[in-house]
Amino acid sequence: MERYSHIANIYFIYISEAHAADVWPIGLSAGVINLKHKNIRDRIQCAKNLKKRYSFKIPIVVDSMDNLFRDHYSSWPFRAFIVKDKKIKYISDMNDSQYDILDIYRFFNNN
Repeated sequence: MERYSHIANIYFIYISEAHAADVWPIGLSAGVINLKHKNIRDRIQCAKNLKKRYSFKIPIVVDSMDNLFRDHYSSWPFRAFIVKDKKIKYISDMNDSQYDILDIYRFFNNN
């Protein structure tokens, strides 16, 4: 974020909990144990916990409890979008359940 803040507004959208302990438990392999968000306060609190626990610098916006962002943009489990001139210019793609973050750097450096 710091590297490209002069040319981009970068936000993290916190969507529904991927591995809620009361829905799809995977233990501490995700680093934390969260429960399914029952209301928007739960989701906001998880976003705040993320910021605090990992000193997360990117501004976080939470998805609605109707999961409008997640469902409209197919953003689960992970998706990055770059919008320029009101058009989506880049959408990340996963390969073997992994994402190469360097693709975003390459996009910024070449556009």
